[in-house]
Amino acid sequence: MTNSPEPETYAVRSENAVRRKSSSGGSFTLLARSVLDKGGVVCGVVMNEKFQVFHTFARNEKELEPMRRSKYVESNLGDIFPRIRELLDEKKKVLFTGTPCQVAGLKAYLGKNREGLFTADLMCHGATSSMVFHRYLEETYGIENVRIYYFRTKKYGYNGTTSVAVMKNGRSYMCSDDQDPFVKGSYRSLFLRRSCEDCKFASLPRQGDLTIGDFWGLRAYDKELHSELGTSLVLVNNDRGKELLEDALKDAGFVKKLPFEAAKKNRFREKMHVHSQRDRFFEMLQYTSMHKAVEYCTEGRYDVGMLGVWFGCNYGSVATYYGLMKQLQGLGLSVLMIDKPGYTDEDRELSGENHSRIFANAHFHVSRKYALSEMHLLNHKCDSFVIGSDQVWNYGICRNFGRSFLMDFVRDEKKKVAVAVSFGHEKDFRPERERLVSAEYLKRFDAISVRETSAVDILEKTFGVSSVRVLDPVFSTDRSVYDAIAEESSRRETEPYLLTYILDPTPEKKEAIRFLSEKLGLRAVHILDGTPWNYESNKEKMGMDGILENVKFQDWIYYFKNSSYVLTDSCHGVSFALIYHKPFAGIGNCHRGMERFHSLTHLFQVEDRVVTDPLEITKSDRFLKPVDYDKVAEIMEKEKEISSRWLRDAMFKEKESHTSQTYAAQITPVRKEDIRIVAQRVQAPPQPLWKKIFSRLPESVQKGIKEKAGKYRQKR
Repeated sequence: MTNSPEPETYAVRSENAVRRKSSSGGSFTLLARSVLDKGGVVCGVVMNEKFQVFHTFARNEKELEPMRRSKYVESNLGDIFPRIRELLDEKKKVLFTGTPCQVAGLKAYLGKNREGLFTADLMCHGATSSMVFHRYLEETYGIENVRIYYFRTKKYGYNGTTSVAVMKNGRSYMCSDDQDPFVKGSYRSLFLRRSCEDCKFASLPRQGDLTIGDFWGLRAYDKELHSELGTSLVLVNNDRGKELLEDALKDAGFVKKLPFEAAKKNRFREKMHVHSQRDRFFEMLQYTSMHKAVEYCTEGRYDVGMLGVWFGCNYGSVATYYGLMKQLQGLGLSVLMIDKPGYTDEDRELSGENHSRIFANAHFHVSRKYALSEMHLLNHKCDSFVIGSDQVWNYGICRNFGRSFLMDFVRDEKKKVAVAVSFGHEKDFRPERERLVSAEYLKRFDAISVRETSAVDILEKTFGVSSVRVLDPVFSTDRSVYDAIAEESSRRETEPYLLTYILDPTPEKKEAIRFLSEKLGLRAVHILDGTPWNYESNKEKMGMDGILENVKFQDWIYYFKNSSYVLTDSCHGVSFALIYHKPFAGIGNCHRGMERFHSLTHLFQVEDRVVTDPLEITKSDRFLKPVDYDKVAEIMEKEKEISSRWLRDAMFKEKESHTSQTYAAQITPVRKEDIRIVAQRVQAPPQPLWKKIFSRLPESVQKGIKEKAGKYRQKR
């Protein structure tokens, strides 16, 4: 940090022939020639035929040629630093050009042994991922078909942001920032390294003896100085840089010393504004194309908007929605988790201190919070919608969210899919009028699957809707997904333990715990209901040693995975005992709904492992016997294949078109604004699209629109 905080500033242009082969004003060529003329060596960046970008050395004009032009990809330094040291030991002059951090790295490596070294740092916009660049070339052209790629071209002017891909067959493709994914993502800082977000070397004073780059803002400062072939900004940061520049400028075509204020439009700040969707972009690369990842991240779009109760402080629900999200991503779909509809500022579930919210912030892409009247805005962000698993159609739960869990806000041209939903009980508890309205919304779904067999009957007999029973997503998700989550836990148990996951502590359940702990010779560790506001009261009711505090979702998975035995009154507790092949005892919870337990245990043929009276556990030795997990695994694999195939088909089958009657039914009572817009269009010569829409409407609706159009004309 010994260089000048306000360096001398020059506008520099090389000869036209050089500038045509350069991204800017050709100042690099001037500096490099100056060093080569004295028998020195230039260290710069080239890109080979495999489109690998790396530093190398030039000892003559021919080797200098590939170093010209900007390469908006991070260069590989390889063994350049020790080789520069060898050249300096041989008393050679060396010019090193690179990003400011690379210059700082070289100086730190060499220490004070810098005699003969000249450095020029670049006005850097940050280092773009080379992996992204290769993905782009392969997806767009087939990398084997590309002869050369220019990151910038001056065909449409020096200030343009157009790149060129030249094919081996002679064809060229111009790539603009409004259409080309690599150019668009580069200029929007979508591909940058995280370290560039908080750069230590981009600000003043600069790292190199000289700084070179595009002289942006020169036309605004003095339009007479502007040139369409480009002008370089050169900053003289110390006396060594001045010495090199003075020698190089003897061959310059144009040199103008300017006040430093003229260069202020260039980047002299440590903080880079990395794109807000940067992390999502790299996540999407794991399951979809680079083109789609750029488009969706720059436009804020998602394949799927997922509704449900993932925000609740319920470990099982978090597990369900995380598993379903990973399955959808495995199908190449990006997922937006829709935050709690119709929220209130006092809502305890929205607290950032809850385990569900902590996990969501780290592992989900969460929408902003929408009032019920705003939910329709999500149609502009999501291509389709999924209502997730768990008791989302239990009327006692879903009535708190208006009719959003029936997707009343989703336009009919959007796909609507219900995945492994549950009513929670053997019957539906909606009032009759609400049941009739719900039936109409349910009929608009493109596909419905349910978690319990009884739900198939409810939908068929009560609502007149067909559905398919599938697994809860925790079973159809690959177990390795949850193993990875368990690895995130900081908890470590060194001795075998009996895990209890108890939602509603009672004296009888405590007696069952003591019995199993003694018989199995295992100490007990206890996880309680995940709602923070119930913790103290449940802890008091439990009244036992070994109660765990501040259990995150990662910890919850960890304790199931590493337990020796599980005792639980939770349906999802039984589920994870089955997933991790643990011997277990389940206690059915009549208050919270027994149908889930019946359906689950019947499916996996473990009915004898669940009781309603906890004291039964103390009276039978069947809970001390192992579970036949060969049979469970066989059933699970078969059901997993069925469930996965259903989800894939539901998400990718062609969207059925709706009849004109359905369309009219939707816009007549709900979307009056659409009628007004159509009515206005009727006045003028109708566009083909509006003609088509209008002709598909029932005659009664057409008549109403024409009447409104007439009134509109009179009003005007």
